[in-house]
Amino acid sequence: MPRTLSSSLVLSATAYLFKPFLRLGLKNVQVNGLPFLLDALRERPEGRKGVVTVCNHNSVMDDPLAWCTMPMSTFFPFASPTTTSRNSRWTLGARDIMFTNSAFSKFFELGQVISTERGGGIFQPAIDQAIQLLQNGEWIHIFPEGKVNQKSSNPEGGLLRFKWGIGRIVMDSEIMPDIIPMWISGFDQVMPEPRNFPRFLPRPGGSISINFGPPLTPRIRPLVEAWKDIASKQSGTVGVGGRWEEPSPSGPSGETQRLIRSQGRLANGQEEAVRIEITQALQEGVRELGEQVEREEGRYERGEWCQSRRRIQ
Repeated sequence: MPRTLSSSLVLSATAYLFKPFLRLGLKNVQVNGLPFLLDALRERPEGRKGVVTVCNHNSVMDDPLAWCTMPMSTFFPFASPTTTSRNSRWTLGARDIMFTNSAFSKFFELGQVISTERGGGIFQPAIDQAIQLLQNGEWIHIFPEGKVNQKSSNPEGGLLRFKWGIGRIVMDSEIMPDIIPMWISGFDQVMPEPRNFPRFLPRPGGSISINFGPPLTPRIRPLVEAWKDIASKQSGTVGVGGRWEEPSPSGPSGETQRLIRSQGRLANGQEEAVRIEITQALQEGVRELGEQVEREEGRYERGEWCQSRRRIQ
């Protein structure tokens, strides 16, 4: 069975498993702004322009439940498994939680989850793979907080600091992806932390919302272009494959960028500064969407998530 068909079957089975819970097990499910994502997926030219979705992390059920709200044509594998795979997200998952044995590893691999070493840094193979998938025109979904964020562990509320890996994924993509912000709420009712037996079953009766905002690409693009300009000016002094490479109008290749980094050519921490600024801008975009959603839900006025304006320290 081809890999794309196997992945499509796993993704389809997961969607069919959780859709009844959405319809019968929850009091209310709201989905707002989904056309922002669907348009980005439809408008990708064949080739190397990818899509990135960036979302807060509310529970361990965020990923399967959120994507069950997509049209079923997204998951139906038999007409065109290649198209199905292309319109289904890839995401990063913690190796020590999701890839703990051979059965889990195979399931999550076919479910388009990239095994990620927590604490492994932003230059680990998982980040490289995510960047390469974007170059192939795929869709990458990221929870940049890096862990579940609920009031039990974060009573002050607000987003946790975004991990810098998302900054590297965006800035090292040779073609700027479409970046769609997301904000989800209520998933902590479905899978609260901590929870008693049965730990692995979702709790019925809650209300959830899944919200997509306008693309963040216009506010991120100038930062990425500034970075490419910096790297391009220095790429003429870095040897690649035994030759010297002249700066390119579109910026240096990924290999050149890595050589620039490894040889310490970017003075005064310029690359790190740009990466931090991109990460902050992405967090700001998700935070703004979250505030808008919470105002509309009435939670913001009641003082919940009162620290949601807190920025990265």
